[in-house]
Amino acid sequence: MAFGLSASIGYIINDISDLELDRKHPKKKTRPFAAGEISIKSGILIAIFSACGILLILKELPLKFSLLIVLYLVNTFIYTRFLKKIPVIEMFSVTAGFILRLVAGAVVIDLGISKWFLIVGGFGALFVISSKRLSELKMANSQEIRKVLNSYSSDFLQASSSISVAVCITAYTLWAFSQYINPIWFQLSIVPFVIILFRYKWLTEIGNTEAPEEAILEDLPIVGLGFCCLLLLGFGIY
Repeated sequence: MAFGLSASIGYIINDISDLELDRKHPKKKTRPFAAGEISIKSGILIAIFSACGILLILKELPLKFSLLIVLYLVNTFIYTRFLKKIPVIEMFSVTAGFILRLVAGAVVIDLGISKWFLIVGGFGALFVISSKRLSELKMANSQEIRKVLNSYSSDFLQASSSISVAVCITAYTLWAFSQYINPIWFQLSIVPFVIILFRYKWLTEIGNTEAPEEAILEDLPIVGLGFCCLLLLGFGIY
């Protein structure tokens, strides 16, 4: 819940910052701030109350988790104010936010964090982000885009996406084959895992993955493959 509130604060700051641009976007114009459903003053009050809620929750959680929350909020603020205008750096700043979420989840349930977990999670996030930027760039002719996107080329983003997914698959495969307890289940999970990533890359090529959560949840093959992957991992663990 604490990270949910932190993410909400981040989205409020970002949406207020991009208010005028969002109003010109075919989908983002329906967001609460852009649509005028929530005023900037109300958004600031919500952010303040969320921050108070975070402080109350953190009293019951480990110090490491609290530090991760602080790092996440600092990264979000710096990204919104400065880094989102710097090509490449802005993609890695967003990636850092995803990694911090993954690490925080592991810390709060006292789960050991392996190097493979960080590599797969980090490069998986970078793959999704580069694919998102590619979709945004494709939409450049039909809508106004953020200035930083004009600094990217399709070839660069295609290469970034391909490199990221290659590292992600390699790391996951090495992790799966390093398991000694019930290894066959972990190794079998490689198949749906790889297909999911290829399917997502295909979606980026033929459609729009500007909103990754929608692209993933609305694609039945990805949802089904995700369930199979989790099932195989469950067999391997339990």
